[in-house]
Amino acid sequence: MKKLFEDKMLKVLSLAIAIVVWLYIFIILDPAQEVTVRSLPIEFVGVEQLSSNGLSIVSESDTELSLKVNGSRKRMGQNNMRSIIAKVDVSSIYSEGTVTLPVQVVVPFENFGITQQDPYSVDVTVERTVEKTLDLKIETESSLATDYMAGPMHTKDKTVTVRGPRSVIGKIAGAGVVLNYGNADVDIDVKVPIRLYGNEDKEILVADPIWNRVSTNISETMIHCTVVKLKKIEVEPVFDTGEVLPYRLNIKTVQIYGNEQITSKVDKIKTEPISTEKLTSNQKTKVKLVVPEGVKILQDIAEVEVTLTEKNNGK
Repeated sequence: MKKLFEDKMLKVLSLAIAIVVWLYIFIILDPAQEVTVRSLPIEFVGVEQLSSNGLSIVSESDTELSLKVNGSRKRMGQNNMRSIIAKVDVSSIYSEGTVTLPVQVVVPFENFGITQQDPYSVDVTVERTVEKTLDLKIETESSLATDYMAGPMHTKDKTVTVRGPRSVIGKIAGAGVVLNYGNADVDIDVKVPIRLYGNEDKEILVADPIWNRVSTNISETMIHCTVVKLKKIEVEPVFDTGEVLPYRLNIKTVQIYGNEQITSKVDKIKTEPISTEKLTSNQKTKVKLVVPEGVKILQDIAEVEVTLTEKNNGK
Protein backbone atom coordinates (compact mmCIF):
# COMPACT_ATOMS: atom_id res chain seq x y z
CA MET A 1 0.00 0.00 0.00
CA LYS A 2 2.82 2.33 0.89
CA LYS A 3 4.59 1.52 -2.37
CA LEU A 4 1.43 2.28 -4.35
CA PHE A 5 1.16 5.66 -2.64
CA GLU A 6 4.82 6.42 -3.40
CA ASP A 7 4.29 5.52 -7.09
CA LYS A 8 1.37 7.92 -7.33
CA MET A 9 3.32 10.72 -5.67
CA LEU A 10 6.21 10.09 -8.08
CA LYS A 11 3.87 10.41 -11.08
CA VAL A 12 2.37 13.65 -9.75
CA LEU A 13 5.85 15.06 -9.11
CA SER A 14 6.96 14.09 -12.63
CA LEU A 15 3.94 15.81 -14.17
CA ALA A 16 4.56 18.93 -12.11
CA ILE A 17 8.19 19.06 -13.22
CA ALA A 18 7.15 18.60 -16.86
CA ILE A 19 4.71 21.50 -16.59
CA VAL A 20 7.34 23.75 -15.02
CA VAL A 21 9.85 22.87 -17.72
CA TRP A 22 7.23 23.54 -20.44
CA LEU A 23 6.34 26.90 -18.90
CA TYR A 24 10.01 27.79 -18.66
CA ILE A 25 10.66 26.96 -22.30
CA PHE A 26 7.58 28.59 -23.80
CA ILE A 27 7.20 31.58 -21.50
CA ILE A 28 10.69 32.42 -20.28
CA LEU A 29 12.86 31.22 -23.16
CA ASP A 30 10.07 31.87 -25.76
CA PRO A 31 11.67 29.85 -28.61
CA ALA A 32 11.32 31.01 -32.21
CA GLN A 33 8.92 29.40 -34.66
CA GLU A 34 8.42 29.68 -38.40
CA VAL A 35 5.03 30.64 -39.80
CA THR A 36 4.02 30.46 -43.47
CA VAL A 37 1.82 33.25 -44.84
CA ARG A 38 0.17 32.52 -48.20
CA SER A 39 -1.80 34.64 -50.68
CA LEU A 40 -0.84 37.95 -49.09
CA PRO A 41 -2.13 40.72 -51.43
CA ILE A 42 0.54 42.92 -52.98
CA GLU A 43 -0.33 46.60 -52.70
CA PHE A 44 0.76 48.83 -55.57
CA VAL A 45 1.60 52.25 -54.16
CA GLY A 46 2.49 55.46 -55.98
CA VAL A 47 -0.39 55.01 -58.43
CA GLU A 48 -1.31 58.71 -58.06
CA GLN A 49 2.18 59.75 -59.16
CA LEU A 50 2.05 57.23 -62.00
CA SER A 51 -1.24 58.77 -63.11
CA SER A 52 0.35 62.24 -62.94
CA ASN A 53 3.02 60.88 -65.27
CA GLY A 54 0.23 60.10 -67.74
CA LEU A 55 0.56 56.33 -67.31
CA SER A 56 -1.64 53.42 -66.15
CA ILE A 57 -0.89 49.83 -65.14
CA VAL A 58 -1.95 47.25 -67.73
CA SER A 59 -0.73 44.08 -66.03
CA GLU A 60 1.43 42.67 -63.20
CA SER A 61 3.28 39.35 -63.16
CA ASP A 62 2.07 38.74 -59.57
CA THR A 63 -0.57 40.21 -57.29
CA GLU A 64 -0.06 37.95 -54.25
CA LEU A 65 2.91 37.01 -52.09
CA SER A 66 3.89 33.94 -50.06
CA LEU A 67 6.51 34.16 -47.32
CA LYS A 68 7.84 32.50 -44.20
CA VAL A 69 8.31 34.54 -41.03
CA ASN A 70 10.51 33.40 -38.14
CA GLY A 71 10.18 34.86 -34.67
CA SER A 72 8.89 34.69 -31.13
CA ARG A 73 6.20 32.07 -30.62
CA LYS A 74 4.53 34.27 -28.01
CA ARG A 75 4.53 37.32 -30.26
CA MET A 76 3.39 35.26 -33.20
CA GLY A 77 0.27 34.39 -31.27
CA GLN A 78 -0.33 38.02 -30.31
CA ASN A 79 -0.19 39.41 -33.86
CA ASN A 80 -2.27 38.85 -36.97
CA MET A 81 -0.06 37.64 -39.78
CA ARG A 82 -2.40 39.43 -42.20
CA SER A 83 -1.16 42.74 -40.82
CA ILE A 84 2.07 42.14 -42.75
CA ILE A 85 2.22 44.50 -45.73
CA ALA A 86 3.66 43.67 -49.15
CA LYS A 87 3.99 46.62 -51.53
CA VAL A 88 5.45 47.66 -54.86
CA ASP A 89 6.16 51.34 -55.55
CA VAL A 90 5.30 52.33 -59.14
CA SER A 91 5.83 56.08 -58.75
CA SER A 92 9.26 55.94 -60.39
CA ILE A 93 7.94 54.77 -63.78
CA TYR A 94 8.00 57.53 -66.40
CA SER A 95 7.60 55.73 -69.73
CA GLU A 96 5.58 52.93 -71.35
CA GLY A 97 6.84 49.38 -71.18
CA THR A 98 7.57 46.63 -68.66
CA VAL A 99 9.60 47.36 -65.51
CA THR A 100 10.81 44.92 -62.86
CA LEU A 101 10.27 46.34 -59.37
CA PRO A 102 11.15 44.92 -55.93
CA VAL A 103 8.46 43.75 -53.51
CA GLN A 104 8.97 45.40 -50.13
CA VAL A 105 7.61 43.49 -47.13
CA VAL A 106 6.83 45.33 -43.91
CA VAL A 107 6.34 43.28 -40.71
CA PRO A 108 4.64 45.60 -38.20
CA PHE A 109 6.06 43.94 -35.06
CA GLU A 110 9.57 43.55 -33.60
CA ASN A 111 12.07 40.68 -33.51
CA PHE A 112 10.81 38.92 -36.62
CA GLY A 113 12.70 37.86 -39.70
CA ILE A 114 11.67 36.77 -43.18
CA THR A 115 13.26 33.44 -44.06
CA GLN A 116 11.62 32.98 -47.47
CA GLN A 117 9.71 35.17 -49.92
CA ASP A 118 8.01 34.49 -53.26
CA PRO A 119 8.18 36.59 -55.39
CA TYR A 120 10.99 39.03 -54.59
CA SER A 121 10.12 41.24 -57.58
CA VAL A 122 7.18 41.91 -59.90
CA ASP A 123 7.10 42.80 -63.60
CA VAL A 124 4.77 45.77 -64.10
CA THR A 125 3.59 46.76 -67.58
CA VAL A 126 2.31 50.32 -68.10
CA GLU A 127 0.79 52.20 -71.03
CA ARG A 128 -0.12 55.77 -71.82
CA THR A 129 -3.40 56.83 -70.15
CA VAL A 130 -6.19 57.86 -72.53
CA GLU A 131 -9.81 58.97 -72.16
CA LYS A 132 -12.96 58.28 -74.14
CA THR A 133 -16.38 59.91 -73.76
CA LEU A 134 -19.37 57.68 -74.54
CA ASP A 135 -23.05 58.46 -74.95
CA LEU A 136 -25.28 56.65 -72.46
CA LYS A 137 -27.80 54.31 -74.09
CA ILE A 138 -30.96 53.30 -72.25
CA GLU A 139 -32.14 49.69 -72.31
CA THR A 140 -35.20 48.28 -70.55
CA GLU A 141 -36.18 44.95 -69.04
CA SER A 142 -39.31 43.44 -67.47
CA SER A 143 -42.65 45.14 -68.20
CA LEU A 144 -45.06 47.76 -66.91
CA ALA A 145 -48.43 47.07 -65.33
CA THR A 146 -51.24 45.97 -67.66
CA ASP A 147 -52.67 48.81 -69.81
CA TYR A 148 -49.69 51.09 -69.11
CA MET A 149 -46.94 52.19 -71.47
CA ALA A 150 -43.63 53.98 -71.18
CA GLY A 151 -43.46 57.57 -72.27
CA PRO A 152 -40.33 59.73 -72.64
CA MET A 153 -37.31 58.62 -70.60
CA HIS A 154 -33.94 60.25 -70.01
CA THR A 155 -30.88 60.03 -67.79
CA LYS A 156 -29.52 62.84 -65.63
CA ASP A 157 -26.10 62.34 -67.28
CA LYS A 158 -25.96 62.05 -71.04
CA THR A 159 -22.38 60.76 -71.28
CA VAL A 160 -19.73 58.92 -69.26
CA THR A 161 -15.96 59.35 -69.57
CA VAL A 162 -13.75 56.28 -69.17
CA ARG A 163 -10.04 56.62 -68.42
CA GLY A 164 -7.28 54.03 -68.41
CA PRO A 165 -4.53 52.27 -70.40
CA ARG A 166 -4.69 52.79 -74.17
CA SER A 167 -5.20 49.10 -75.06
CA VAL A 168 -7.90 48.62 -72.41
CA ILE A 169 -9.90 51.72 -73.37
CA GLY A 170 -9.73 50.48 -76.97
CA LYS A 171 -11.79 47.45 -75.93
CA ILE A 172 -14.67 49.62 -74.67
CA ALA A 173 -17.15 50.39 -77.44
CA GLY A 174 -20.15 51.77 -75.57
CA ALA A 175 -21.85 52.56 -72.28
CA GLY A 176 -25.38 52.60 -70.99
CA VAL A 177 -27.90 51.90 -68.26
CA VAL A 178 -30.70 49.38 -67.84
CA LEU A 179 -34.13 50.33 -66.49
CA ASN A 180 -36.25 47.61 -64.91
CA TYR A 181 -39.92 48.49 -65.37
CA GLY A 182 -40.84 46.29 -62.41
CA ASN A 183 -44.60 46.25 -63.18
CA ALA A 184 -44.78 49.99 -62.47
CA ASP A 185 -47.97 52.02 -62.99
CA VAL A 186 -46.51 55.42 -62.04
CA ASP A 187 -43.58 57.49 -63.27
CA ILE A 188 -40.20 55.91 -62.48
CA ASP A 189 -37.28 57.77 -60.91
CA VAL A 190 -34.42 55.48 -59.97
CA LYS A 191 -30.63 55.48 -59.63
CA VAL A 192 -28.98 52.89 -61.89
CA PRO A 193 -25.33 51.78 -62.31
CA ILE A 194 -23.31 52.57 -65.43
CA ARG A 195 -22.60 49.56 -67.66
CA LEU A 196 -19.77 49.24 -70.19
CA TYR A 197 -19.98 47.32 -73.46
CA GLY A 198 -17.33 45.81 -75.72
CA ASN A 199 -17.56 44.75 -79.33
CA GLU A 200 -20.98 43.67 -80.65
CA ASP A 201 -22.62 45.38 -77.64
CA LYS A 202 -21.54 42.59 -75.30
CA GLU A 203 -21.64 43.78 -71.70
CA ILE A 204 -18.32 43.92 -69.84
CA LEU A 205 -19.20 42.29 -66.52
CA VAL A 206 -17.98 43.76 -63.22
CA ALA A 207 -15.88 40.61 -62.66
CA ASP A 208 -13.97 41.31 -65.89
CA PRO A 209 -10.37 42.54 -65.24
CA ILE A 210 -11.10 45.54 -67.46
CA TRP A 211 -13.04 47.13 -64.59
CA ASN A 212 -9.86 47.02 -62.46
CA ARG A 213 -7.97 48.98 -65.13
CA VAL A 214 -10.39 51.80 -65.90
CA SER A 215 -11.98 54.62 -63.98
CA THR A 216 -15.18 56.48 -64.85
CA ASN A 217 -16.22 60.02 -64.01
CA ILE A 218 -19.58 58.64 -62.81
CA SER A 219 -20.50 55.15 -61.58
CA GLU A 220 -24.28 55.64 -61.60
CA THR A 221 -26.93 58.08 -62.75
CA MET A 222 -30.60 58.90 -62.23
CA ILE A 223 -33.09 57.84 -64.86
CA HIS A 224 -36.62 59.22 -65.28
CA CYS A 225 -39.33 57.40 -67.20
CA THR A 226 -42.85 58.71 -67.73
CA VAL A 227 -45.52 56.02 -67.35
CA VAL A 228 -48.92 56.63 -68.93
CA LYS A 229 -52.19 54.69 -68.82
CA LEU A 230 -53.70 53.34 -72.04
CA LYS A 231 -57.42 53.47 -72.78
CA LYS A 232 -59.08 51.39 -75.50
CA ILE A 233 -61.93 53.16 -77.35
CA GLU A 234 -63.95 52.75 -80.54
CA VAL A 235 -63.51 54.65 -83.80
CA GLU A 236 -66.69 56.21 -85.18
CA PRO A 237 -66.98 57.50 -88.77
CA VAL A 238 -68.86 60.75 -89.34
CA PHE A 239 -70.79 61.21 -92.63
CA ASP A 240 -71.47 64.69 -94.00
CA THR A 241 -75.18 63.92 -94.38
CA GLY A 242 -75.49 63.31 -90.67
CA GLU A 243 -76.96 59.87 -91.42
CA VAL A 244 -75.80 56.62 -89.86
CA LEU A 245 -74.84 54.60 -92.93
CA PRO A 246 -73.73 50.97 -93.04
CA TYR A 247 -69.92 50.84 -93.03
CA ARG A 248 -66.89 48.71 -92.35
CA LEU A 249 -63.62 49.93 -90.75
CA ASN A 250 -60.14 48.47 -91.13
CA ILE A 251 -59.41 49.69 -87.59
CA LYS A 252 -62.34 49.50 -85.19
CA THR A 253 -60.61 50.48 -81.95
CA VAL A 254 -57.52 52.42 -80.92
CA GLN A 255 -55.65 52.89 -77.66
CA ILE A 256 -55.22 56.45 -76.47
CA TYR A 257 -53.01 58.00 -73.80
CA GLY A 258 -52.06 61.42 -72.47
CA ASN A 259 -53.31 63.66 -69.70
CA GLU A 260 -55.51 61.33 -67.67
CA GLN A 261 -57.97 64.12 -66.83
CA ILE A 262 -58.57 64.55 -70.57
CA THR A 263 -58.47 60.90 -71.69
CA SER A 264 -60.97 59.91 -68.99
CA LYS A 265 -63.60 62.07 -70.75
CA VAL A 266 -62.96 60.64 -74.24
CA ASP A 267 -65.23 57.69 -75.10
CA LYS A 268 -64.87 57.68 -78.91
CA ILE A 269 -62.48 58.90 -81.58
CA LYS A 270 -64.39 60.30 -84.55
CA THR A 271 -63.29 60.82 -88.14
CA GLU A 272 -63.38 63.96 -90.21
CA PRO A 273 -66.67 64.32 -92.15
CA ILE A 274 -66.89 61.80 -95.01
CA SER A 275 -68.47 62.97 -98.28
CA THR A 276 -71.17 60.43 -99.18
CA GLU A 277 -71.26 61.73 -102.78
CA LYS A 278 -67.79 60.27 -103.35
CA LEU A 279 -68.66 56.92 -101.78
CA THR A 280 -69.96 53.98 -103.72
CA SER A 281 -70.72 50.50 -102.47
CA ASN A 282 -67.60 48.55 -101.35
CA GLN A 283 -65.31 51.46 -102.12
CA LYS A 284 -62.56 52.12 -99.57
CA THR A 285 -61.94 55.70 -98.49
CA LYS A 286 -59.14 56.89 -96.25
CA VAL A 287 -60.18 59.49 -93.71
CA LYS A 288 -58.28 61.26 -90.97
CA LEU A 289 -59.11 60.89 -87.28
CA VAL A 290 -60.02 63.89 -85.14
CA VAL A 291 -57.83 63.63 -82.04
CA PRO A 292 -58.67 65.89 -79.08
CA GLU A 293 -55.92 68.18 -77.87
CA GLY A 294 -53.82 66.55 -75.14
CA VAL A 295 -54.60 63.05 -76.43
CA LYS A 296 -52.31 60.74 -78.41
CA ILE A 297 -53.04 57.47 -80.19
CA LEU A 298 -50.78 54.47 -79.66
CA GLN A 299 -48.67 53.63 -82.74
CA ASP A 300 -49.46 57.12 -84.10
CA ILE A 301 -52.52 55.97 -86.03
CA ALA A 302 -53.73 59.06 -87.90
CA GLU A 303 -56.29 57.69 -90.35
CA VAL A 304 -58.57 54.72 -91.03
CA GLU A 305 -60.17 53.14 -94.10
CA VAL A 306 -63.95 53.33 -94.34
CA THR A 307 -65.94 51.09 -96.68
CA LEU A 308 -69.62 51.81 -97.38
CA THR A 309 -71.51 48.51 -97.34
CA GLU A 310 -74.97 47.38 -98.39
CA LYS A 311 -77.57 48.09 -95.75
CA ASN A 312 -78.37 44.43 -95.26
CA ASN A 313 -74.68 43.70 -94.54
CA GLY A 314 -74.61 45.82 -91.40
CA LYS A 315 -71.36 47.26 -90.09
